[in-house]
Amino acid sequence: MAFFGSLRESFYATFGCCLPTSLIRINGRTLKVVKLLGEGGFSLVYLVEDPVTQRLFAVKKVHCADNAIGNGDGGQDAVRQAVQEAEMTRLFDHPNIIKVLDVCVAQDSGGRGKTVYIFLPYYKRGTLQDILSDKQKEGNYFPERQILRIFRNVCLAVQQLHCYELPEVPARRQDNQPASTDAYGRSSYDGGDMDDGNDEARQAAERRVVYAHRDIKLGNVLMADDNVTPVLMDFGSMARARVTIRTRQQALQEQDRAAEQCSMAYRAPELFDVKTGTTLDEKVDIWSLGCLLYAIAYGESPFEAAVNEAGGSVALAVQSGKFQFPSSPSYSDEFKQLVKGLLVTDPKQRPDITQTISMVEAHMEQLGA
Repeated sequence: MAFFGSLRESFYATFGCCLPTSLIRINGRTLKVVKLLGEGGFSLVYLVEDPVTQRLFAVKKVHCADNAIGNGDGGQDAVRQAVQEAEMTRLFDHPNIIKVLDVCVAQDSGGRGKTVYIFLPYYKRGTLQDILSDKQKEGNYFPERQILRIFRNVCLAVQQLHCYELPEVPARRQDNQPASTDAYGRSSYDGGDMDDGNDEARQAAERRVVYAHRDIKLGNVLMADDNVTPVLMDFGSMARARVTIRTRQQALQEQDRAAEQCSMAYRAPELFDVKTGTTLDEKVDIWSLGCLLYAIAYGESPFEAAVNEAGGSVALAVQSGKFQFPSSPSYSDEFKQLVKGLLVTDPKQRPDITQTISMVEAHMEQLGA
């Protein structure tokens, strides 16, 4: 994929605000647009083929129009946000997190904005939403063991976000000379031992940056060809976790952001009515994971199911935390307790991601999965 390395240097300049139905030309290569894979918000996702290698790729296209009012910074902000999605995804190197192959920013032919193209691997099985839709048409569902294997791997991907550590920077002396090292390569200052356990823990804590995905759902989990390996995608909603809400204005801003970026049926209750004096943290993802686990089993979020059964508002259903399990398909009581253990309205009472993985693995062991 050498041609991906310099996409920014020459991108076919006549795209306008949408991809053509035939060809994309990049650095002398021509990629054929096969079909539209999906759309949502301000983005479209296309399947493209390299006719030379016959390899297939997915291209996410995000159009960023210039503001007609004011100084036009809105377009640049949209470009930065779209590029940031790709860069944030690149922070994580994990088999259950999608890999970004390259990013390209192109000026629209009319000069009215820019378009960001994010090049991604193509997964022909599609998302869990696609797979479950096909299964439901046939009257089929995932068996419990397979659900747990898939869900555990999604949790492992989320753990990368919740437990991210910045790369360690080698220690430097104040006089800009490298710190002295012993025979084992350990650094020290004036004879001090930098390998002390407490010091290592402190440094690791200082490097830790906790992120929350904030939009975990069936449609954001791709399935690899082995039908076992899920791949978490769409990091456009990801943000630093552990945000302390100090003012009513900040609370409303976070609430509006959640309404824009987080799918309602998977959104944690604390994001519907953000309170001043509270802290929004990574536990929003634990709630979404609970909704996802239920949805992998039954085909939809528990709160979509609640509204479909009794009518009313998804938002009110979520904030009440009340839902039911359908009688069919049938899963174990332990499985249902696992779902309930994640869908706790008070975020302080929810397990963290490590505890969640332990709970899942304990149930897998019981089933011999």
